[in-house]
Amino acid sequence: MKNDLLDLTLKRRSIRNYLDEDIDDEVIGEILNVALTAPSSWGGHPVHFIVVKDKEMIRKIAHCKAMGAAPLMRANACIVVMADTSSCELWIEDASVASSYILLAAEQFDIGACWIHIRNRAGQIKTADEEIRDLLNVPDNFRVLNCVALGKKGESKPGYLKEDLSLENIHYEKY
Repeated sequence: MKNDLLDLTLKRRSIRNYLDEDIDDEVIGEILNVALTAPSSWGGHPVHFIVVKDKEMIRKIAHCKAMGAAPLMRANACIVVMADTSSCELWIEDASVASSYILLAAEQFDIGACWIHIRNRAGQIKTADEEIRDLLNVPDNFRVLNCVALGKKGESKPGYLKEDLSLENIHYEKY
């Protein structure tokens, strides 16, 4: 049986090195269109995105996290994924699903992508979330879950094989 989505997910890997080439705005727009189709609790769509292409601003965002944001320093674009917490108690789940859609859509367009976790991470002075919200003028009722570093792939990683799947993690009826 042909399974295009499985083929895409097997191919997708976290890419942390990028070529110094811009990503077409139309491609970023299509990636975000996919993200906007992500399900959300009660259909509330609390997830918002900030696209940053200015390299100096991307570096500032990376510096808002005390450690673990190196891929952002090399990225050609960054999507900040956040949610309005005043309208949704399940904002972490909703933003996670939308972020996963971004990662898959990027792979579909052969764009390298890497999740940079922000929630509950230390910043330079405040939390990484607070520092990014201050930097980007995000309202207080929002929280940043993560950033997705994007760029034309500067490294090649082999995809996974079906044989790599942990089929023993699947259970039917009972554990």
